[in-house]
Amino acid sequence: MTGIAVIGTGYWGKNHARVCRDLCNEGIVDKVKLCDLNRDRVDELGRSLGLECFSDYRQLLRDNEIQAVVIATDSGTHYQIAKEALEAGKAVLVEKPMTMNVMESEDLVSIAKDRGRILMAGHIFRYHPAICELKRRIDNGDTGEIQSIYSNRETFSMPRRDMGVIYALGTHELDMFCYLMGVDFPQRLIAVTGNPFSKSVEETAVLVLDFGDVKAYAFESWMAPGENKRRDIMVVGSRMSAQIDYLRPHELNLYTIDVQKKDGFIEAASVSQKITVEIPRAEPLKEELKEFMSSIKTGKAPLTDGSVGLRAVIMAEAALKSAKSGRFVDCPPMS
Repeated sequence: MTGIAVIGTGYWGKNHARVCRDLCNEGIVDKVKLCDLNRDRVDELGRSLGLECFSDYRQLLRDNEIQAVVIATDSGTHYQIAKEALEAGKAVLVEKPMTMNVMESEDLVSIAKDRGRILMAGHIFRYHPAICELKRRIDNGDTGEIQSIYSNRETFSMPRRDMGVIYALGTHELDMFCYLMGVDFPQRLIAVTGNPFSKSVEETAVLVLDFGDVKAYAFESWMAPGENKRRDIMVVGSRMSAQIDYLRPHELNLYTIDVQKKDGFIEAASVSQKITVEIPRAEPLKEELKEFMSSIKTGKAPLTDGSVGLRAVIMAEAALKSAKSGRFVDCPPMS
């Protein structure tokens, strides 16, 4: 029997609760329970989904019907709840960022290893259908050598009070760029940030990851007015380039280009062909949770295990350090 508890039923926790209920209906999960300090909120969600609710997560850590927990609480509480859950013998999926500092992430990875428990970080974009297809094509050599990567993640909304865009948004790109490149870390990175409105956290960040011959660029912002939020990535390859609009998860745009050079200069450049690949529909969060459950049953480490969550936090700290110094920072930072 595999029972799962969702701890935290705010904006993202509601989605976890819905998908876990669906997995229960499909027989992948045997029992689902919900927990939130806000009793009114969790009760309302529990009634709508037909699930049992609690306001004290420690009750669920003592519950023999629960073998796994999803932690979707405020990021500052991730470490303590995840630590207690692992020590109670539960498998843990903790939303990104896994913790708010490297030492805490290292401790969770160590506890999970010592206890022989699954620790998974919620880096959902590795389960995005278009990203999965792009990664397959990169690994098969379809794109040729990666030459550069560009990404935009911007909207116009209230900045968070507990963290800036590097931890809240940039951890997606920090992880995704390394994943597509097939490495754990870039050689170094630099970050430039701005916070003209809130003054307390960075509202905008430009990240540059240096992989040697390949550079990857990310723009992250809460302060980009426009009709729609923007979430996209472009991978430029020597044979073929690819573009993904994350808001259109079932499409991958592929481009072949024609570049004419003379005496070391580009004289002409054009797109010679564009192909839009239709990808079978799949909900990234559901795919992520299905892998979590599979890992619990098989003991096999998930694609986004604790080490992935740790590396994202290491890079986020390096980016914040870079933003303060105005210089490139080695990654992982030299001790």
